[in-house]
Amino acid sequence: MRRGLAGMAILLTVFAVVVVGGVALLLMAAGDEFDRRITREVDRVHREFESDFDGIRQEVRDELDRRLPEPTP
Repeated sequence: MRRGLAGMAILLTVFAVVVVGGVALLLMAAGDEFDRRITREVDRVHREFESDFDGIRQEVRDELDRRLPEPTP
């Protein structure tokens, strides 16, 4: 009887280790995917911001060119 209980305890311990290891791997994979998505989104927002800023900069230059008198030679 004791031999059966010891075998059952070992089996349950192995099962628990496998389950905890599997959950840890899933959490690591989910964290990696979250990190990749955040990085892609930050890069997209950064490119959009740069594009908008370049457009504003050009509009300001155009407006200054329109308002300032032509330089004299």
